[in-house]
Amino acid sequence: MEYTAHNLEYAVSVFYNGEQEDRAQAHAWLTVAQRVPEAWNFVWELLQPNKGTEIQFYAATTLHTKILRCWNEVPPESYAELKEKLLQSVIAYSKGPKIVTNRLCISLAAFILQQGSADVAEILRPLSTVENTSLLLEVLTVIPEEYNSMTMGTAMRSKNRAALNQASSMVLADMLRYLGTVYNDYSTASPSEETVHAWTCAANCVASWITLGGEDAVDSATTLPERAPLCCALLTVVRVLCRWNEAMSDTALEACEACLSAVRAAGTAGYASRHQGAAAALIADLAALGEPLLEANNQPNSLNEELLTAVITCCVAVGECHARTLVQAVDQPGEHTQGALRMLQLLLKAQRAPGHYPVHETRSNLLFSLWYTLQDEILNMASSTQRINTEWENYFAQLLLTLVKKSEMPAESALSKDDQELLRCYRQDIADIVMYCFSVLGESSWSYVENAYNAAESDLQRESALHVFLALADAAPPDRTVPALAELLMHALDLAADPSNLDTRVLHTALDCLGAYASWLSSVQSPQSALLGQKCMRAAGMALPRCPAPAALALRKLCVDCYVPAAELVADIVHVAQSASSTTDAWTRRQLMSAAGAALAACEPADSGPLLAGLAQRLLRDLSAQVRSGGKCGAAECVALLSALRNRPAMAYTLFRTLLPALRLMPDKPDLVQPMFEILKNTLSALMGETVLIVNDLEKLITAGFDTAPCPAGLDVIKFVSLFTGRVWAGAPSVLRAGVVASARAVTPADSAPAGAAPRPPACPAPDLAEELFALLSALTKKQPVIIDWIEDLLPDLVNLGGATPRNQMDPLAELLLALNRAQWEDGAGGLAAWLRDSLAHADFPTQHATDAHKQKFITAVLREKSSKRRLLESVQEFSLVCRGLIGTEYARQAIASRQMIA
Repeated sequence: MEYTAHNLEYAVSVFYNGEQEDRAQAHAWLTVAQRVPEAWNFVWELLQPNKGTEIQFYAATTLHTKILRCWNEVPPESYAELKEKLLQSVIAYSKGPKIVTNRLCISLAAFILQQGSADVAEILRPLSTVENTSLLLEVLTVIPEEYNSMTMGTAMRSKNRAALNQASSMVLADMLRYLGTVYNDYSTASPSEETVHAWTCAANCVASWITLGGEDAVDSATTLPERAPLCCALLTVVRVLCRWNEAMSDTALEACEACLSAVRAAGTAGYASRHQGAAAALIADLAALGEPLLEANNQPNSLNEELLTAVITCCVAVGECHARTLVQAVDQPGEHTQGALRMLQLLLKAQRAPGHYPVHETRSNLLFSLWYTLQDEILNMASSTQRINTEWENYFAQLLLTLVKKSEMPAESALSKDDQELLRCYRQDIADIVMYCFSVLGESSWSYVENAYNAAESDLQRESALHVFLALADAAPPDRTVPALAELLMHALDLAADPSNLDTRVLHTALDCLGAYASWLSSVQSPQSALLGQKCMRAAGMALPRCPAPAALALRKLCVDCYVPAAELVADIVHVAQSASSTTDAWTRRQLMSAAGAALAACEPADSGPLLAGLAQRLLRDLSAQVRSGGKCGAAECVALLSALRNRPAMAYTLFRTLLPALRLMPDKPDLVQPMFEILKNTLSALMGETVLIVNDLEKLITAGFDTAPCPAGLDVIKFVSLFTGRVWAGAPSVLRAGVVASARAVTPADSAPAGAAPRPPACPAPDLAEELFALLSALTKKQPVIIDWIEDLLPDLVNLGGATPRNQMDPLAELLLALNRAQWEDGAGGLAAWLRDSLAHADFPTQHATDAHKQKFITAVLREKSSKRRLLESVQEFSLVCRGLIGTEYARQAIASRQMIA
């Protein structure tokens, strides 16, 4: 279709109003139209005032695209004409539509940058009249934004940066002049809408020019002291508007947000932290601005929540940038101390926002990163004196108590799904900040939290204290008791054990505390800690009917870590695990089985034997039922128990022998082969050196399983068998061969391309199995090179498989070849070189696409590389493309490009 104005208007109409398929076609055609040379002409036709807004916007967008992407089509002698047309269009659309005006201003900015920003003032002179002030400010605002986003060569970027830096001081001076009206007398009348709009535009322009090159740019044209008058004017705008707006209107709020954003940029950009005096003055000014605003609006669901958010965001950004200035002002009292203290109190008050996040307020979450920065700076400063200022201990104690308060959860009915997720993330952030408090407060943190717990007046308040207590678990001092810590653990224990406590959230947190402090309990080896551990286990058991999953998890953690009380309660724990078979979900049953296994492992054989026998019989029944019904819970529980018995091979052997009748039934069921191999894998992990006791049964189970359904878990089992018994059991080679043959057969792809069609990479039926197969061979080659002899006649088939392996499976194949190249081969065997040549000598092998030259190149590359897996991987990938007949195709070019990019 010809690129005429009529056709373009029709396509734009279809794009906005047509059916989805027609819209997609119109969009594709319009996108192509933006790049054709004729676009330089039709954009002006489409920008006529009588065209619709969608047409005008498409034209303005096309003009921007042409200037960005097709600048080489404009001869230098046409620059002046293009500039005049751009200026005329910008002025013509001064009254809107706004989206068209904005796009034309951006196009003018791109035009300026394409010429290296030379003569910016001269180009923009036609916009310097009073009636065009808003246009001038908009163009000035988008020039740095366009510079930050525009793609250009290094030389052009440097030229633009130098010119814009030179113009920056002049632009900022002009913005200060526009903002100067804020110092007029507004005691009797509020500023007009036009004045407020001008302030907003000026503030946006200030922020744009200060962040030239990005917010983290270090070569700013101005310093923080030079920006101080601007900051003063911008903060004054906020004061004036707040004086006249009890509840911020949209216009006033937009102006305040723009001014605070500009202050944030001015206070943080371009090595601002070097100027501590100016930073301290700005901090004091921000505190003076924020204090009355927070005082007047610090209530739940504040009408000015967005304004408070903007103020706190600005304070946090400046505080983070100048954390050292804040810390030094507190540590070294002087002229800047009072301003720093006011800022810290302001920030604490903001963190303490009344109400629940995110239902009643949305600002307390803004401060989390600041506390980390401050504590980090405090610790750095204290490292030279070995003492943290008590003032900081006071602030972080207040912060810790604030976090206890803010972690309190609102009624669940008040939360939507999105709010629940926001609150979950918020409480996780609180948990992180708690550890920053501990860095400053040390072990006194538990005392503050215990006091908060004792002062709580409701279960929700007690839960929030326990949530903070839970966050401190990793800081618990090993081998030593902290009284407040032990008291808090007793509080959690009492809540969990109380049969009348049915509050799921409180129970959940209390039980999490019991599990989280299990390792600390085990480290304090005393009769008191053993008794406390036993009480915690009983409490978790008592909570199982009311809060099953958290209780089971807590019990498992306690049994794993606190082996002395676990051994004393082993009968009760095993009984709980046995009786939960039909009353709880599968995940909970697995936790309970792990707890029982840990308790059994902690006992003497005389005590554990009968209990294990009974538990094993119950598992045998469940596993047999699984074979009949096709369920999977029985196998998962067996795996959990065997995993817990990893350090008790005799018990693992007993359990295996008990389960064997059911295991022999599983290989015939394809869905149960993977669960069977998981059981075998965990059995081998527990037996290790004692694996020879069960090798005959293993051989039958493994072989039968691979005959039915080869799987990655089965290859893991073969790896363990080969490593543990390869030197002492004559059946190990046959087990490995059976697994390799079955796996290779399962993963060998068939070329499904139709006759005459272009070759394409074949799909691997089981990519996970292929990856695990090569990982197995690589691991065994490294640890027991003798296995090469076991499968030597199978290696050509593996190479064939490797030639057709999907691209994402090349890594394990390359690792295998590297291991083979490093391995010690028998004398006279000729090594990897002879084997590769023999294997690849056959015609049409691995595929008909691989010529002798391709094979020789591949062999040479493999033999040459004994150190770099990355370089060998490149050769393997290239040979794979050869074997598929893809060399020279677009797929191959993409694959090679991707490889080069990663390398």
